Amino acid sequence: MEDVDMVMASLENALASTGGFCVGRSYVVGHQRLSGLGYCFSASLPPLLATAASEAIAMIDEDPHRIQTVTKMAIEGQEQLQKALEGSKFVLQGCPESPMKHIYYAGENEEQNLDKLVETVFSQNHLLLTRARYLDKDEMFKIRPSIRVMFQYDLSESEIQKAVDAIGQAAHHI
Repeated sequence: MEDVDMVMASLENALASTGGFCVGRSYVVGHQRLSGLGYCFSASLPPLLATAASEAIAMIDEDPHRIQTVTKMAIEGQEQLQKALEGSKFVLQGCPESPMKHIYYAGENEEQNLDKLVETVFSQNHLLLTRARYLDKDEMFKIRPSIRVMFQYDLSESEIQKAVDAIGQAAHHI
């Protein structure tokens, strides 16, 4: 690592953990440890989060097929969800291969209509969605409100279809 001062990575979405890590030359890591913002990145990953990330890596090592399965689910799920939202004011965005997608509202009162979608899906189908929430006053650039949807390895095709149908039906009534 002669030409690189610091390597940082986030574990938040990739390994179902939170936080990140920083590695590099000792003087850079020492500086980061002393003056880094602890809530952003820490020079040392907290033990519980390191254990969660390590367990995620072990699960992938035990069954590498998991990655292919989740990727396939994400691609098919995105297609299904996009079809279900067609004709509504809700739009889906996300990389097809990524299991995480965002549902946005393409109209006025974004936050209220996203909240209404969450409430409608829960009250009519007992499926729990949640809207991504941020501290707008603390953000340099306002983040567009959305509902995050994750396609998980343990979900069956029928569970995914049930969720897609519920979201689509609710979206067309808002």
